[in-house]
Amino acid sequence: MIGRSRIFRPEDTAFIFYLTAVSIWVTLFHRGIERWWIYVLSHSLAAVLTIAWVRYSSASERPAVRFLRYWYIPLCLAIFYEQIDKFILGLHGRYLDHIIFNFEKSLLGVHPSVWLERFASPVMTEVMKIGYHSYYWIGPILGVCLYLREDKIPFRRTLFSIMLAFFISYFGFILFPVIGPRYVLSDLYNGPLNGYFVTALQDWIMEHGDIYGGCMPSSHVAVALVVLMLAWTYQRRLAWIFTPLVTILSISTVYNRYHYVSDVFAGIIVGLVAFFIGKRIYRDSPEGLSVEIGKEKTERTQEF
Repeated sequence: MIGRSRIFRPEDTAFIFYLTAVSIWVTLFHRGIERWWIYVLSHSLAAVLTIAWVRYSSASERPAVRFLRYWYIPLCLAIFYEQIDKFILGLHGRYLDHIIFNFEKSLLGVHPSVWLERFASPVMTEVMKIGYHSYYWIGPILGVCLYLREDKIPFRRTLFSIMLAFFISYFGFILFPVIGPRYVLSDLYNGPLNGYFVTALQDWIMEHGDIYGGCMPSSHVAVALVVLMLAWTYQRRLAWIFTPLVTILSISTVYNRYHYVSDVFAGIIVGLVAFFIGKRIYRDSPEGLSVEIGKEKTERTQEF
């Protein structure tokens, strides 16, 4: 019989904790939220179903079930991400952009996204949009490469760390809702940023898939940084490709007017925290320790 500690992996626990925490949060801070009970019900029900799914899938030997046992969380993330902007103002009742853009203007003397407009061109915009768009596929590519390994601990550590970066960012959105310079500073720009194919694609994604108020911290930067550091840990060939993309992505968040510079630095901090917590969690877990011991034995054997 599988022990409870073996059934619920760190990523399962983190997901259930997030769903439960959101349910409690919305219950306590639902001022001005229309049909707030729907979000409490959906997150609470999802937590219960997750517990049931983990117990069922952990005991199943069916290939499809075993596959979804690893991938169910990434498949669910988008659903709960889309719900955030419905209750994002529950605590403050307003967006707090004025705090950030006044701070950056007093510190730097300019609004960074407005200052970067002097470098704008269709080619530059396309490059920046490509870097920003890479966020959507560098994580899945790394995940697939690690999942195909016989040893699934690197995949699970990666999943846990990415999840943690997401969830910290989500709570950041609720604690400090910010809609970003493309809305607040729109009167200061000379016009839209024009590019080519990827620019049009990314603009469509932002128009139809982005939440309103989820800028602080930049989850794009946080998650991309986690992916990059884990690529350097497990897949160095991919890391060489990801490094320039993540660098461009970090700059593009401001160039594309999606984020303030403060959002980027906050995203870097979140990414570092998520990476090192994931490293600590999987180093201290029994499975992670067994993998480390196995690696040490292999390395010692190779030395002799």
